[in-house]
Amino acid sequence: MESGKTGMAYHRLTFFVLFFFFCQKEIPIEKTAIVFGSYFKIKIFTENKEKGESYLDSIFNLVKYYDSLFSYFNENSALNFINKKKAGKLSSELKEIIFLASEINKKTYGYFDITIAPLMELWGFYDRNYRRPKETEIAKIKKFVGKDAYFLKNDSLFLKELSKIDFGGIACGYILDKLVAYLKARGIKKGIIDAGGDIIVFGNYPAKIGIKDPNKEAIIETIELENNACSTSGDYYNYFKIGDTIYSHIINPLTGYPERAINKHQQVTVIGKKAVICDALSTALLIIPDSLRNKVLENFKDYQVIFY
Repeated sequence: MESGKTGMAYHRLTFFVLFFFFCQKEIPIEKTAIVFGSYFKIKIFTENKEKGESYLDSIFNLVKYYDSLFSYFNENSALNFINKKKAGKLSSELKEIIFLASEINKKTYGYFDITIAPLMELWGFYDRNYRRPKETEIAKIKKFVGKDAYFLKNDSLFLKELSKIDFGGIACGYILDKLVAYLKARGIKKGIIDAGGDIIVFGNYPAKIGIKDPNKEAIIETIELENNACSTSGDYYNYFKIGDTIYSHIINPLTGYPERAINKHQQVTVIGKKAVICDALSTALLIIPDSLRNKVLENFKDYQVIFY
């Protein structure tokens, strides 16, 4: 059995920031850290260096806070507690991200699903102990995946016996939107936040972004972002191979099987105002069949989609 590139950041490093325009009066300040197993690089433009540096410090504290809420792999996260106990009280952020995920689930007809975790575990994509499960195993686990895998009551969430939640397909985008709101509230008028597979640019100054070729270390296309976000998901960073069959980490929650290149595309880029939607939609579009794609995109008319 062969395995491909793996890890938490399976769809990262798909963008290159080529150029960002700014006026000479502004001071560019940037900071980079590893969060969620991925590089977070933030650059802002300000006339007050001291304040700008203080804001960046606060931003990364915020990112750590969100990690403590949403991380599937952080043993001390609020999500991990809920997954273990099958119940838990929700913070305002957890309620909001679950609501957003539920709305996107409806608009993608179930193809985006935060309850995919039991299937990811079954196929070995979390611990890299890859295996091809039996049909009976998949059928059993599928009963714990989907919109009925959990329910909300007041401020608490309750999970089925084997159900688990994973925000991996939506958390990064959600966080980017929150970080931009934080910076804007403090008078930062423009900047860029780069989390590898997810980027957001705010302010009326364009940034040129190079999209990585899924098959080699090269730029396949250049796009210009201005007051927009973009997210790229691909099926080529986390996979394993048995014989001639490739099994990608992008699992169809409706069938329980990895569906590599169902649309004959290895990579999807989504561009639009909300990073949270770009993040989730780019994942779902990799497994949504051609026959349903246009119907789904009707629900996201303000978003541009590029397939590779």
